[in-house]
Amino acid sequence: MLAEPVLDRAYHYVSGAMTATEREGFEVVLVYHQELRTHVAGLQEVVTAMAMSRLPIQAEPPPSLKTRLLSSLDRLSPRPEAEALVVATPDGCLEWANPVFTTLCGYTLAELRGRKPGHLLQGPETDQAAVQRIREAVREKRVCEETLVNYHKDGSRYRVALRILPVLDDEGRPLWLVAKERQLAMVGTRA
Repeated sequence: MLAEPVLDRAYHYVSGAMTATEREGFEVVLVYHQELRTHVAGLQEVVTAMAMSRLPIQAEPPPSLKTRLLSSLDRLSPRPEAEALVVATPDGCLEWANPVFTTLCGYTLAELRGRKPGHLLQGPETDQAAVQRIREAVREKRVCEETLVNYHKDGSRYRVALRILPVLDDEGRPLWLVAKERQLAMVGTRA
């Protein structure tokens, strides 16, 4: 059963009342949250029916209208992505990560679930000033973008461009923290 604040977010999403940034974060949650995705598909079905019912009786809607409107969720279905995706609880504990993320860091979803990824992934060359800026942005419930050096489970370093988006309820309380990461080429090495 979905909580009321989550249902509210679904209504905002389907109605188009979210900002582009809010949609970006919510769509990552939709990739992993099957129950929410099913609910949003049902809402979109209702919106499609309402839109079609407003057409004049003599006007026949194009046969593909309903299909086009409902297929908007198909592009959100899980498939290989270029970006690593993470969904965490408001306190930063990982709930879900896509295979791109688990491959990037070397940990399985089972090893990551319920833990704060930074505790596992940060190391000696991780910029602590960037980590502090991330903490501040999360505390202030705002989007942040940083570049970090993280560490694979095997100890090797990798560099990522990280974007964290809070998914907030109507009162501004966080429901999830969503992270999108892209691996970058390593520049310079230390002996």
